[in-house]
Amino acid sequence: MAKNSSGDDRRQKARENARQIAANQEKKEKTAKTILYSGIAVVIVVVAAVVGVLIFQQSKPGVTPANYVAGGISLAKDGAPVQPEEMPEGEESDLPAPTEAGADENAATVTVYLDFQCPGCKAFEEANTSTLQKLANEGSVVLEYKPVAILDRMSAGNEYSTRSANLAACVIDTQPELVEDFFAAMYAQQPEEGTEGRSDEELLKVAEDAGVDTSMKLNSDPEQTVESCVTNQTFAKYVEDTTQEALDSGVEATPWVLINGEHTDQTSDPQALATEILKATGEFKG
Repeated sequence: MAKNSSGDDRRQKARENARQIAANQEKKEKTAKTILYSGIAVVIVVVAAVVGVLIFQQSKPGVTPANYVAGGISLAKDGAPVQPEEMPEGEESDLPAPTEAGADENAATVTVYLDFQCPGCKAFEEANTSTLQKLANEGSVVLEYKPVAILDRMSAGNEYSTRSANLAACVIDTQPELVEDFFAAMYAQQPEEGTEGRSDEELLKVAEDAGVDTSMKLNSDPEQTVESCVTNQTFAKYVEDTTQEALDSGVEATPWVLINGEHTDQTSDPQALATEILKATGEFKG
């Protein structure tokens, strides 16, 4: 009997050990599931938060750079920033009217849509800038420059068109009197199409070499400087929006030049361009 009792005890002990093992295993599985589900929940919350931020960033309006009106900057005598000859409906500006900055009453508006990645824009600048500046200093024209970004695909993923147009907005926001020198500097270091565009550091160096103070605070957002404006791409959304507006308005390529709102093909011949401009002002009849 004792023997049988001992066997029963062993079997009972074995069953108890098995039960404890099973219970421990079940407990471990529950703990693992709890950790797994908690981790999934955390991931879902994080992903939702990131998606929410991205949606918010995409939906909120872009910051408008100071001294920009209708997607660009207008310059009169000696490169002075002014309002456009005709202010767009709904927009306001503290800039002086063109006539207050030396422009004639019948001055023509020469609008140039440009992309800093565009070789044709560089050629246009080299061929025509001195003539256009001379006409502006004489009061015959108001120059309106509108940087756009349509050639991002030509900078090996660097999105140079957008980033350089953003830099232009950062500079114009803070130091519009340097526009002409800054534009010339940007074209002088223009990267070749199909190669990687300039880094933030290189872009800032170009601006500094043109006399730009990259530590200056933005007028449109005093919490930022020109430098942070570049690294944060503060005006990238604005560039995107104004580029789309330009395309919607009929801009087909860059440089795209308008004289009093009318497109001209005279972009490579300074004399022909000047003649067409003076015809628009009434100073030349022919």
